[in-house]
Formats: sequence, C-alpha cells, structure tokens
Amino acid sequence: MRERLNALQCSEKDLEESFFQRSGVELRHRPTGVRIRCSEQRCQILNRFLARRMLADELEARLQNKTRHEVKAERIRKAKGKIKCPRMTERLDQFALRPLAPTGQQSAPKKLGKLLAQLEYLGTDKAP
Repeated sequence: MRERLNALQCSEKDLEESFFQRSGVELRHRPTGVRIRCSEQRCQILNRFLARRMLADELEARLQNKTRHEVKAERIRKAKGKIKCPRMTERLDQFALRPLAPTGQQSAPKKLGKLLAQLEYLGTDKAP
C-alpha cells in the first residue's frame, strides 16, 4: 500500500487522520483536499487500511479525470474478461489415453474385445 501511495506522490505527512464512532476513520489528503471516511469493519486498523486504499483509488482516478467508482468498474470488467471457461479439448487433455497392451502380453477385457469386433464388423458392412 505504501508503494502505491508513493507512486501517486502521497506521503503519510500529507495525510490528516481522525477517528469517529469507535472504529471509524476519516482521512484527508491536504494537497488535494480529498476526504475519505471508512467505517466498514469493526476493527480500527482494518478501517485505516481500507481508507488508505480508497484514497489511493481516488487519487488514481483523479489522475485519469474519472471517479474512483468508474476506475473500479473498469478494473472489475478487465478481471471478468480474463476468466474463460476451458474448451472441451482443454478439458479432455487432462485425461491421459494409454494404448492397449499387445496381444502377446495381456488380453483386453472381454467387453472391450466384443466392442472392437462390433466396430470392425460395422466398418466392413459400410465400406464400398
């Protein structure tokens, strides 16, 4: 979080922090005048972190001439766009197909042998 705030040229010296209602936090960025209030959680430390994150979002949005809600919506759209369902071939790739053992070593199960015989029989009937 500090790295992100530093990248936005915001230091802890620029922040004015006040507390309200047990665990609520209000941050004010002096150079821009941005005020952020956060009382989402019951823990003051967590609210302080969330307020700083919201402040970073707001400063980032102002650099892009947008609101932080628009920037957040764009970020969510990008994340949803990256999620793709695997195709059928990709799903089938996880299964390893092994060749049947040669007839001299082991015999195939009886059902498989009958199915192969039926397939061969159907193939010979339809061939011209």
